[in-house]
Amino acid sequence: MMDLASILVNNKDLLQDFLNWAADALFVVDKDQNVVFWNRQAQELTGFSAEEVLGRHCLSGIRCSNCLYKCGLFDEGSMDRVRVELVTKDGRKLQVRKSALLLRDDKGEVIGGVEWIRDETELVQRIESCKAHGDEIASRERLQSAVLGSIREGVLSIDQDWRISMFSRRAEMITGIAASDALGKFCHEVIGSRLCKDDCPAQYCLETGVDEAERITELVGRGGATLSIAEIAVPLLDEKGDAMGSVILLEDRSDQSGMLSHGRTGAVFAGMVGRSDAMRRVFRVVEQVAASDVTVLVTGPSGTGKEMVARALHHLSDRNAAPFQAINCAALPEALLESELFGHVKGAFTGALKDRPGRIEAAEGGTLFLDEIAETSPAIQAKLLRFIQEREYQRVGENKTRTADVRVIGATNKDLTKAVEDGDFREDLYYRLKVIPIELPSLVQRRDDIPLLATHLLEKIAEERGRPGLKLTSSAIGRLVQHSWPGNVRELINALEYAVALAPGRRIRPEDLPPELTGARQRYKAPGADVDDEVRRITQALAHNAQNRTRAARALGMDRVTLYRKMKKYGIT
Repeated sequence: MMDLASILVNNKDLLQDFLNWAADALFVVDKDQNVVFWNRQAQELTGFSAEEVLGRHCLSGIRCSNCLYKCGLFDEGSMDRVRVELVTKDGRKLQVRKSALLLRDDKGEVIGGVEWIRDETELVQRIESCKAHGDEIASRERLQSAVLGSIREGVLSIDQDWRISMFSRRAEMITGIAASDALGKFCHEVIGSRLCKDDCPAQYCLETGVDEAERITELVGRGGATLSIAEIAVPLLDEKGDAMGSVILLEDRSDQSGMLSHGRTGAVFAGMVGRSDAMRRVFRVVEQVAASDVTVLVTGPSGTGKEMVARALHHLSDRNAAPFQAINCAALPEALLESELFGHVKGAFTGALKDRPGRIEAAEGGTLFLDEIAETSPAIQAKLLRFIQEREYQRVGENKTRTADVRVIGATNKDLTKAVEDGDFREDLYYRLKVIPIELPSLVQRRDDIPLLATHLLEKIAEERGRPGLKLTSSAIGRLVQHSWPGNVRELINALEYAVALAPGRRIRPEDLPPELTGARQRYKAPGADVDDEVRRITQALAHNAQNRTRAARALGMDRVTLYRKMKKYGIT
């Protein structure tokens, strides 16, 4: 019995029918590369019929990108799945793979060749589409990673089995654990706080159905530091409302992050003290805008601590490693202020003996704080506007335009809206400054903070004056709370300086406070007090301030000239 191969070899018509039904386009050429066989698939693929190509050179029907330069079969001896572009009769371009081998006679002489072609155009298109889709997904993932990495909170997601499926760069920074080490692990293996066993916020959300839960805990972060962390959990729900897992935010609320912390004296935020609603609103705004580069306008009465807000914004920003430059615009005449801000070149004015950079240049990469900005002249305002808008400026006496990467924070105790209406302040500069307004309350408006603030300030002042451990009596605190504080926090500091200098014991009593707080008429001498009492107070103030007359005068609530006159009068050396 003959096998199938023998039947096909001995039956030419059967062999041709077999090859016509093959999945690939197939043709045979003689040693001169003329087509001697052209199957049905070759006709459908190329658009050329057998009658058009039989007996003619293969190029008459096969128009591949490589055929015009050399024949891959006759030059190389064979081809194995070579990817080429084939142009059909009607001009379409197809992506195909070609395989071929030479045909030899019994003596090994080349008598022709056979080539089969597989159309992979649709496959290539799908691959390209998948690749483009993959690139799009990768781009979205990079964007998502960049967005999550820019968020101040660490972000991680967990699935229904409590395994971590996403871990942001900020989460890496907070925990000290790389995303590659966190992904796929149970969240308790990575976070490892006391909440994992006792009070997991994610579990609480899933059990109660609430939209969000927050818990405070401690984590051991990078370098072994213990961090105060807020864990905020939000359930992940599908379109049916079924839980798919949770997103957990890790918010660093330790002192280093600038968030509110609770020390011995109460609530402290980036050096500022307060737990009143008014101050908490200030803290929230500072925390939210610190990381951006937007300009900020800090307003409020004199002595409320506007520079402390500016320093907090700088400290909590990415610019904190660069300089913080502060300048009081009301303290200098216009010509000197312009030079102080923008710098000057040699010979720009009388006394300009050499080039000098200004505060803008000194603050490169950091923050420039312009206190009392309402006191600037129209000319200075115009130059500041240009700098804020374009980051460009010129030194006094120089034509060269310079640039600086500096964040600007302005402050004033005046009503700038009225100043604009009166024509004393540029409206365009006002709106450039007031991108983010922060209004500080007066001390009377935050009276609940006075005991906390006074205790905090007293600790610092007493330590600096060599009297650590000095405390306020409850009656002295009551007197502080009752005072009207026209000078705000600055006046409170001066009052405590006075008390630290003059209090004879370990506790500050009401009578140790400045006379204006005790109800006495005279500022420096209570009614009926004799000369010996005033001599004692001056002597104590000098002793507690290392004989520094300037600091002693400030503690006594008098200027230096008055102190010198009294020292001379009483023979105090």
